[in-house]
Amino acid sequence: MHDASHSTKDESVDNREKTWHGLRAASLSLVAGMGHLYLGEKRGYAVLAFGLALLIIARSIWPPAELLYLSLAIVSAFDAYSIAKRGHGLM
Repeated sequence: MHDASHSTKDESVDNREKTWHGLRAASLSLVAGMGHLYLGEKRGYAVLAFGLALLIIARSIWPPAELLYLSLAIVSAFDAYSIAKRGHGLM
């Protein structure tokens, strides 16, 4: 009986740790792809490069690309949180 309560406590701590890890990754995703890199996901490089390309396009030739970047950053944040919490993401 003692082992079962100890196991539940460990799972609770692990779940809380995963949540905070996910929140840190999501907050880093304000720069799209940084949350993925924080988690060690190699696709973060592609997301980061695509996000930077969108920002360059927005500043130089097509201002509405900022909205696409914002959408990418939001999806990237949800994906990074999902990876940290569940082990797999949305993308």
